[in-house]
Amino acid sequence: MNKQITPAAFPPISQLAADLRSGKATSVALTRECLARIAKHDGHFRSFLAVYDEEALAAAAQADQEIAAGRWRGPLHGIPVALKDLVDLQGKPTTAGSPLLKDNIASEDAAIVERIRAAGGIVVGKTHMVQFALGAWGTNPHMGTPRNPAGQADDTLAPGGSSSGSAVAVAAHLVPWAIGSDTGGSVRVPAAFCGIVGFKPTIDALPRGGVYALSETLDSLGVLTTSVDDALQCAKALKLDVDACEPASLRIGHLEAGELGSLEPAVAQCLARNLQVLQDAGFTLVPFSFPAPLADFKEVTNAIMISEGAAVNDRFLSDPALPIDPSVRPRLIAARATTVVQHMQARTTAARWQRQFAQEMRRLGLSAVAMPVTSAPAPRVEDVDHNLAPVHFTRPVNLLALCGISLPAGEDQRGRPIGLQLVGQAGEDFALLGVAAQVEAALNTGKETRHAR
Repeated sequence: MNKQITPAAFPPISQLAADLRSGKATSVALTRECLARIAKHDGHFRSFLAVYDEEALAAAAQADQEIAAGRWRGPLHGIPVALKDLVDLQGKPTTAGSPLLKDNIASEDAAIVERIRAAGGIVVGKTHMVQFALGAWGTNPHMGTPRNPAGQADDTLAPGGSSSGSAVAVAAHLVPWAIGSDTGGSVRVPAAFCGIVGFKPTIDALPRGGVYALSETLDSLGVLTTSVDDALQCAKALKLDVDACEPASLRIGHLEAGELGSLEPAVAQCLARNLQVLQDAGFTLVPFSFPAPLADFKEVTNAIMISEGAAVNDRFLSDPALPIDPSVRPRLIAARATTVVQHMQARTTAARWQRQFAQEMRRLGLSAVAMPVTSAPAPRVEDVDHNLAPVHFTRPVNLLALCGISLPAGEDQRGRPIGLQLVGQAGEDFALLGVAAQVEAALNTGKETRHAR
């Protein structure tokens, strides 16, 4: 992490909440701090598309009044948040990362914004993203590419996408947490590249009304934070639409060697080290196979995801003069050729694999599967190959309608973050967060032990 220009980390959300509730801190002061950080640092990081100073400070003042009157709403009350700019905010544009939508003014708040407001959260602004949410590297030539704060001072690392700005805003400590979306890895990939936590809940665990869609079948809203507990606080306060449950066991699946051949050496070494730390901490590691080779998930996923994205954005595709990212347009145009039969066959395959995955998890008694997030750390923006999306290990989670989380798990020799992904059963989000908290603690203990040596 580039400590020279990155402000200090915020305290955990639970600590911020305790300070606000006790009167030790105020939401106005915390919101002013976020706005000051954005004003001072975001010229470098370019994570925000729009900042709403007046509205945020007015909401913060109201939060302080409510808390002082004893009407505390929970752990997000008075705490600032950033929104990925595919989430409707009444009276504000929702661009979905496209200049073609600059005049798309929202008539009402998205359902997730209603939940944020009900929880007392303070929306400070909207963040940059990949155009139409179709891309995992985080680049956007028309609206701007956020700068990943990780790596060396002179690095220009890809931030990951499509929730690029939300991840950078959290990783650069401009806001305590942010909303993103994830259709094939768009929360977990930027979290891994930027060295933070990215939690993708089960589809529809967070409501999607008023969110610009890429794929109605596969889209999920998610949260980006700096710790698992922060993600848990967000999940509780936003009233995740799943049952509360504890981890069933400390048995974790792991992929066998045949699925890991694409890993760069630094990622492979980090994964092996992480698994050894977990075993030393008392986890039982069990070999696990998905219902099909991970490479087979690409065609099936694309037949659903990109064809649905082409349907949403078809009105923009016929005019080659319109400003559409050259890495986005060809994929959407090609997806026009997907037939209804191919789309339905892909959904049938996905449903069969979902059942098989659930059966195998139950048979082995697993609480989660541990696997990489990406095959390599973030490349430099100028080295990105848009023909090779970094979603090989993340897209199956969306296709199988699962929940997943990316945890910071180490760095390579250049200081580039490496993530560890944990995958849980659909609807078992709180159990996954419970496992993730234990894994996070074990990894942190293992890191302290290595440093002590």
